[in-house]
Formats: sequence, C-alpha cells, structure tokens
Amino acid sequence: MKKPKKNDFFKLGKRVIDNEIEALRSISSQIVKSEFNKICLELENTKGNIIFLGIGKSGKVSEKISSTLSSLGRPSFYINAAEASHGDLGAITSKDMVIIFSYSGETEELVDLLPNLNSKNIKICSVTGNDKSTIALSSDAHLSIKIENEADPLNLAPTSSTTAMMMIGDAISVALSSLSGFKRSDFGRNHPGGSLGKSFIKVKEIMINERDLPYVDGNISIIKAMETISKKGYGLGLIKIGRSVSGIFTDGDLRRVINNDVDLSSTLIKKVMTKKFKFVGETDYVLDVSRVMENQKIYSLIVKDSKNKITGLIRMHEILSAKII
Repeated sequence: MKKPKKNDFFKLGKRVIDNEIEALRSISSQIVKSEFNKICLELENTKGNIIFLGIGKSGKVSEKISSTLSSLGRPSFYINAAEASHGDLGAITSKDMVIIFSYSGETEELVDLLPNLNSKNIKICSVTGNDKSTIALSSDAHLSIKIENEADPLNLAPTSSTTAMMMIGDAISVALSSLSGFKRSDFGRNHPGGSLGKSFIKVKEIMINERDLPYVDGNISIIKAMETISKKGYGLGLIKIGRSVSGIFTDGDLRRVINNDVDLSSTLIKKVMTKKFKFVGETDYVLDVSRVMENQKIYSLIVKDSKNKITGLIRMHEILSAKII
C-alpha cells in the first residue's frame, strides 16, 4: 500500500468514519426483532449476574458493555477468557447468565470454555458474525451481525465489526434499563464521583437552610427591613404578614424603589415586596436549576418542599462554590 502524504491523513480518516457509519446502518437494518427480543428477555430473567466473557478486541468491547450495564442498574462484570480457564470460571454460578461477543464465533479460548459452562448448566447468550459458528450454535439466545468489510483498507483490523458489537451492546443495555423503570436518580446513585456525579446533586444538599434566612415583618418600613436583610447578606428577605410568608424583597427590588423615588422611611415593606416569586423544589437537580438561573438572569431562588413549604434558598454563589458548573 502506498504511504499517504501528510495532507492525505484527514481524507483517509474521514473515509474510515464513513465506512463505519455505513456498517452501522447495515446492522440496524439486518437485526431481527425476534432475536433481539429473545436475548433481552433471557438477560432480563437472569436471577444472578450478567457475566461477559471475551478476549482480544471483542473482549475490550465486552468489558465496556459490562460497565455500561452495571451503571444502568444491572449487576454485571467481565471475565477474560484466558483467565477463566485458569480459575476465574469458578466465579460463575448457575444463576448467572454468560454473554459472549465474538465476531468469528470460533475464538479458541471461548470455544474451549463451552463444555465447562454447559456442565454447570449456565445459560449462554452471544453476539457473533456467523450464526452457524460453534459459539452461536451453543447459545440459548444468539444475535447475528454481519459486516461486509472492515473500515481499514486492508480489511484486516477489527474496526467496523467491533464498532457494530459496541452498538449492539449499547442497544441491549439501554433497552433492558428502560423497561426495568431505571430512573435518572438511580443512575446518579451509581455515579457519585467526578463531574458526572456532581450533575446529580440536589438543591437540598447545598441550599441555605430556611432557619438561616432573614424574616421581616411586612408592617415595618423599607429602611428598617433593610437593616435586618443586610445583616444576613443573602440579598433578600422573606416578608411575613401574620404567620405566613407573603412575599420577598430583594436587592433588585431595593434598586427599583430607589429609582422610583419611593420614600424608604415611610413606605411599608409589604407595599413594595414581590408577591409572586419564582421557586424551585428541594429535590430538583442543581445542574438543571443553574441552567434556569442562567437563562433567566436570576441569581437566587427560594426553595420549597413537596408540601409547598419554604425550606431554603439557593444562590448562584453556592452552585459555583460547589463547582457544579
């Protein structure tokens, strides 16, 4: 093969991408509904763990899919086929389901394990490129994918085939989690760390508690109310008439009354308070709340619980301090 010129790299790389996209389109059209449903039902009915067996490039794909499945709420782990034949097979029980990804369907290290798996009455699901292969014929449920050509010019390196297997694995994983009622909050519990974990922090975890907020009698003047509000330094106060909160008064409200030449000494705070104010729920995700605040140019929001009771305040300051955005 002629060595490409430096300015040919992009052209060659794009060709690979186009080839893989075309391969994925062909897989999407050739997947048989009954086969896909059968393999998903087998996995759904598994009482134990879902265990991926693999080796080589297909093994790397299996390892990734196993990780995806676990993050979506289905207990799963990956075992390298070579390690399985040296003791790790003991980790698999009759309650578990084994799923094998092997494009040829004849990978020696995997085929050698089949008699042992059968003797332990372990069910097998597989994804191969040959429905007549040893692994396919030994499976309780099998999904066949066929790739005409790999993406590399020599048609040798596992490229389109591994991408196709990854796609099928993702499709199975998402289908299983969706039908099991897996929720965003469940996903958050499985991802407590890193930037992804921060996206699942709820308002109540970082909000200023209601007991720390300044409460002001609605029947006092603006100037007296501001003395109480300023001491707390949160940029707003909760205005009470009787025992209930009837409104809020913010720094923005103060600027507005000053611009309108309102007498701060004689005007009651209840006359200029904001009666209808925006609020968020204490179980809302902070990341979602921050987007609302950014879009609407709001820098603090009252927090309420499910019974519509004020429980706190969340400000952009707390969100930035928590490094959520």
